[in-house]
Amino acid sequence: MGNNLTKADMITIVAENAGLNKTQAGSALDAVFQIIQDTLVDGKKFTMTGFGTFYPAVRKSRPGRNPQTGEPLIIPGKLVPKFKAGKNLQQALDSIESMSKWVNRT
Repeated sequence: MGNNLTKADMITIVAENAGLNKTQAGSALDAVFQIIQDTLVDGKKFTMTGFGTFYPAVRKSRPGRNPQTGEPLIIPGKLVPKFKAGKNLQQALDSIESMSKWVNRT
């Protein structure tokens, strides 16, 4: 595993921790991601207590410029996914051990 966790890495970890083969773990992970996506598309929040909440938010239309011509234009509004960390996740990130890994990073 490199510096970032990939989907393949996550499948391997889930398979090992849950006693599943990689195909089963991949299917389970895909199902969870699909449930989160479907929930947001329906305009609802997906909350995993202690971890956090995914929710759809409206990004309003705003003025912008075409980078090639400089011509002003309106960038249309759209729905975007947002995430708010839960208490347990935030506490883990606030921990001394977690902070020292980032502060002392080279």
